[in-house]
Amino acid sequence: MKDHPPQNGLRVLEGNKMTPPTKIFIIDSDRLSLVTLSLWLDQVRDFEIVGTSLPTGNLERRTADAQADLVILNISSPSIDALSVLRRLKQMKQDMPVILLYDGEKHDLDGPLTLESDAQLSPEVSLKELVDVIKKFGHKQRVMTVPMFMVKAG
Repeated sequence: MKDHPPQNGLRVLEGNKMTPPTKIFIIDSDRLSLVTLSLWLDQVRDFEIVGTSLPTGNLERRTADAQADLVILNISSPSIDALSVLRRLKQMKQDMPVILLYDGEKHDLDGPLTLESDAQLSPEVSLKELVDVIKKFGHKQRVMTVPMFMVKAG
């Protein structure tokens, strides 16, 4: 099946099947990291960045309005209360995957952050590794089809 460039937010495949891109919402307390990660992921054909935010009080509304398939939460900044933000997100939509990006050692995440998030990655992770994890958790199971119109001969 051959891939064609995205059209109207949908990746078109031969055979009249379309796959919607994975909608990603990014949360980071550092504006530069937020923009960098957003631009990085925006280059991936199967992803759509539907929102970005600092970890502020109206985070739940912004995330809900964006209708994201998954959230990337960068907890590398010491100013972010990661557990509180993670719980607010999970309370809003329990089945929404949350991928944590963290600085430091993995053992620093032991406890609720590890148990309540879906994946934990070091910010030094390669783009390919991050893309693979996002695809794992954001993969769409539904396939949209374009109706076919056939003219009856005769």
